[in-house]
Amino acid sequence: MPDGDLPREPDPPARATDVDKQDPATPDSIPEPEASEVESARLLANQARSELGAEGFSDQRIDELASEFIARDIGEGLEEFLRWAQAEGQLPQGSGDIY
Repeated sequence: MPDGDLPREPDPPARATDVDKQDPATPDSIPEPEASEVESARLLANQARSELGAEGFSDQRIDELASEFIARDIGEGLEEFLRWAQAEGQLPQGSGDIY
């Protein structure tokens, strides 16, 4: 299948397509931030940890969500991240894991 036929986010934010952050979707992996984005993801996770933790999110899940949020350039700032993370949920989509 050529690269142009790989699944992409149906309605990505403009800044995501401007910098080509729309890597093909793969169900078994979470997008990882580039080296320059790792610190931003860490800081964002730390800012959100108390609020998301109080809602039942594990530290690992918060870190995963922050990395994906930054890697896919989904939004900007803590408030956007919190709304997006809450919509994504406490467990990775399709995991089926129950803790």
